[in-house]
Amino acid sequence: MEIDSLQQAAELMKSHILHPSEVADYLEDTEPAEIAAFLSGLEEDQAADVVEHLDLAVQRELVDHIPRGQMARVIERMAPDARADLVKELDEEVAAAVLPLIASAERHDIARLVSYEEGTAGSVMTTEYAMVRTGETVAGALEELRRQAPGEETGYYVYVVGENRKLVGIVSLRDLLLARPQHLVDNIVNRDFASVNANDDQETLGEIFSRYELPSVPVVDDNGRLVGRITADDVIDVLGEEADEDIYHLGAAGRPIDYLRSSVLRIARERITWMLILVFAGLITSSLLQFYESYFADALALVILLPLLQGSGGNAGSQTTTVIIRGLSTGEIEMRDVWKVVFKEARVGMLVGLVLAIFAALRSLMVSPGELGTRAGLALTVGLAMIGTVTLAKTLGAMLPILFKSLKMDPALMSAPFITSIVDILTVVAYFTLARLLFFA
Repeated sequence: MEIDSLQQAAELMKSHILHPSEVADYLEDTEPAEIAAFLSGLEEDQAADVVEHLDLAVQRELVDHIPRGQMARVIERMAPDARADLVKELDEEVAAAVLPLIASAERHDIARLVSYEEGTAGSVMTTEYAMVRTGETVAGALEELRRQAPGEETGYYVYVVGENRKLVGIVSLRDLLLARPQHLVDNIVNRDFASVNANDDQETLGEIFSRYELPSVPVVDDNGRLVGRITADDVIDVLGEEADEDIYHLGAAGRPIDYLRSSVLRIARERITWMLILVFAGLITSSLLQFYESYFADALALVILLPLLQGSGGNAGSQTTTVIIRGLSTGEIEMRDVWKVVFKEARVGMLVGLVLAIFAALRSLMVSPGELGTRAGLALTVGLAMIGTVTLAKTLGAMLPILFKSLKMDPALMSAPFITSIVDILTVVAYFTLARLLFFA
């Protein structure tokens, strides 16, 4: 539905005609002061729903335009994971001013969620869920659920816990409603269920949800106690964030940021680190060329063909790196597959390198002067160097992301520009070493 003004948006929101996400999209380019005025005309529950759907950067700016008491009441009504994300973004002084105004229970919940390390399952979970205990009758369990007054956020499944809140199983609301009131919950509980540890990497969530096709998954601590749950919409957000992060890393562009709202200085600061690393790699390449200059000062044809090898090696490494990082992200490739993957990519590299070597050798015959023997020697050098370069590039492109994964680092850090720089250095060494051994010795 097209919205013509803030007043119309407010009326449609109050009439429950517009979804909060639609209102948030409309407010995207609105100044924070105007958004604050708009929210003040809504009920606090509705205002909280809209704020949840705004970008975190906008939420942070809003805190400076909304009275502290009103902002505290809005935060109280936000979903637990959403309000924890907002509090993480606040400056210490602002957080110290707002948090004391939030109700004790919600403040305690925020502190617990904020304590989980960023990037873990605990950092994206919600603490809204329905729970009953073992030993209860179905009638008692239903009465307990009524007391908990679960809203939409509690979902379709009820978690069954034992002593010390240890998770023992899951039961659907449907099974509870259809079971005889006098039966025990223990008789209908499903003990074969998927769960995640609060300290698990959030990257694993997509694989779990895809494999088990569940609307939500319980989260437990190291002792198996229920501490929260993760919903499908949370996972969609996580996958989006991980995809953004991987794209930025693959392009060696730093961390994902709000591009339009970020200053030129901040964008430059995010990118300069990787650019300096790549420049350093380029300096190594140029130093190697300078080292070999004394050996091949008169071999112009040899130098002319170097970019062909470097470009082919860089592209080959980037292809493999992209495929392997994608496989690691989706769970298609696991750590135990490392040698299988490396062996396969090495064979692919030899086949692709052989085809490219034929074209490179023919090209060398066209550009190199002199007698046929000299030209043939150069063609052999270029051809063998092409096979070695492409094979090495694909092998490294497979091995390095998996190595990063084993070191608990983001495989996407092994970006296309980075792998290209490594291959460039190795190509220079391999190419000119081959030339000395086979042709110019």
